[in-house]
Amino acid sequence: MGRNRAIIIGASIGGSLSAMAVSPFFDEVLLIERERLVENGEPRKGVPQGRQAHALLGIGRDLISEFIPDFSEQLRQAGCSEVDQCLQLPNFTSSGWRARTASSITSFGFRRPLLEMVIRSNLNRFANCKIINATVKSLVADDEGKAILGVSLSDGSVIAGDLVIDASGRGSQSPRWLEQLGYPVPDEQHVSCFMGYASQLVHLPKDVLEPGTAGLVAMPYPGHHRGGLIIPIDNGMHMITAAGMMRDYPPLEQEGLLDYLDGASTPLLGKVARASEPLSNIAGYRMESSRLRRWHLLDRRPSGFIATGDAVASFNPFYGQGMTISAKGAAVLRNCLATSEDDVSLPERFQSAFAHFVELAFSVSGMADSLYDGAELKNVAPPEPDQFAYLGTLSEMAAEDPEVSVALVAAHFNMEAQGLFTDRMRAKVSTWSQATHARVVDTNNIPAPV
Repeated sequence: MGRNRAIIIGASIGGSLSAMAVSPFFDEVLLIERERLVENGEPRKGVPQGRQAHALLGIGRDLISEFIPDFSEQLRQAGCSEVDQCLQLPNFTSSGWRARTASSITSFGFRRPLLEMVIRSNLNRFANCKIINATVKSLVADDEGKAILGVSLSDGSVIAGDLVIDASGRGSQSPRWLEQLGYPVPDEQHVSCFMGYASQLVHLPKDVLEPGTAGLVAMPYPGHHRGGLIIPIDNGMHMITAAGMMRDYPPLEQEGLLDYLDGASTPLLGKVARASEPLSNIAGYRMESSRLRRWHLLDRRPSGFIATGDAVASFNPFYGQGMTISAKGAAVLRNCLATSEDDVSLPERFQSAFAHFVELAFSVSGMADSLYDGAELKNVAPPEPDQFAYLGTLSEMAAEDPEVSVALVAAHFNMEAQGLFTDRMRAKVSTWSQATHARVVDTNNIPAPV
């Protein structure tokens, strides 16, 4: 295998970042996108979740910044909102309001198409990267079927490449294509909690939100299947999202949506939504399950092909992991290419290294979703109750202890739980567990910062 041309199927976030990752190692990088891309910030058909609320975790922003050093500044220049996650976005959970306090954990708000546009615009910095509009129909292998040599397009033409990267998303056809070549398909794990979302762009009049806040979060949790959020996105707009679990889907008409939000764990969500001014129609999105394709466990695979991003794992959007996983895949691929010139072993090395991160993310979101009564698990062992005891205690503590509140947000945004298991944190949990706590939850009033 040489390093003349890399072919990337899909030019969304995962595909664009993968192109930046492989650009230094190949003479040419060709992204094949079936949709005609119009960079006007409007949602596109190939990204059905594009009209829903999105979150880019802190580690995801850092990973993208490895390819786009001024990424955060570009988001600001595009009008994206930046807020203190622990202070400005009050969060009502199964344990009540999280303690609010100033922190260094900031997040950007944006519409998904705007983020894609910002990222793709940076491909111009990589002179050997090119996007073409076409549809891939199959993989092309050598006569022995041991190596992928390119892709076949819907018009019958063939494009040769030394490495084919599937970044086509959840609807990836790669398992079928490889099966046609005589290869096994990857095992799949599913955690089904039958989630549904309904979102709308809105304008919030002045003084609708509590002073010092920029939005409101009250997502569903086991035992309470209805919830949602109101968050700042970009250029002065907010987005309202209603979220339902276990087939308790939010309606797609105005009054029904508002009534649904009234049923969230805090009535403030519906109250703020009713004071908003709609700027768009309501867009719905449903997703049956989180899914992990275990590409790394294949006992036989061709050289010259890898899968990344949602083609490997797609998650309940509630946890905001998807775009970060795509960014991590790009970083892992870059490192695999940089540390070894053994390209025959690249697919196995990449899928194994990527799996370490993906499986951790899947276990976190899947474990939480498995707690819903009626959730369906496929090839996933149900978690033991004591696995949740420690984290459940931390969640209760976070309603009163700002240090714990920040630690939980940091663990989520960094996809790294070590900060929750320090000696100091364990001591806090031990002390808390030995005391009796009178729990009083005021759903109608947001707590003041501490």
